[in-house]
Amino acid sequence: MMGSNPPEHGAKPRSNRQRDNRPGHNHRVVRKQPPRPTSDRHNIYITSKTDFKAQQRRCEELLNSGAKEIFLHCMGFSITRGLNLALRLIHNSDGALSYAINTSTIQLVDELHPLCDAEDVTFRQRNNSALHIKIFNRSLFDIVVPEQSQQFRGKAGKARQ
Repeated sequence: MMGSNPPEHGAKPRSNRQRDNRPGHNHRVVRKQPPRPTSDRHNIYITSKTDFKAQQRRCEELLNSGAKEIFLHCMGFSITRGLNLALRLIHNSDGALSYAINTSTIQLVDELHPLCDAEDVTFRQRNNSALHIKIFNRSLFDIVVPEQSQQFRGKAGKARQ
């Protein structure tokens, strides 16, 4: 009786069905680049491949060169990295910067290349979460009301009397 194991109660029975009909099993999946709007210096795309410190330096250089706002775009696995970068920039600015966050879902397209030559290339759409972080200089929204000068107040006071 050593060779046989007692049956497990409550365990899900295994399927005898072959899984050859799954997408990507008989195909090589080629993930296409996500859609990007026209390239702009103020739009920074965060990836997990680029060095974090290099991305931080690039953002700081843009903000120090006079840019009023920058946009960090990240999706999927790099969302955490984008949030960390935004919070690091805000923290290092000593209150000079603020941020606004928007979420979205981006449709991605994958090409399924067949492993045999009998089939054609097919496409598959999938969704992925995305985060868009706007980092802006707080002085944009500080409204400075100029004080009236003494001469102006004096003339206005005389005209009213």
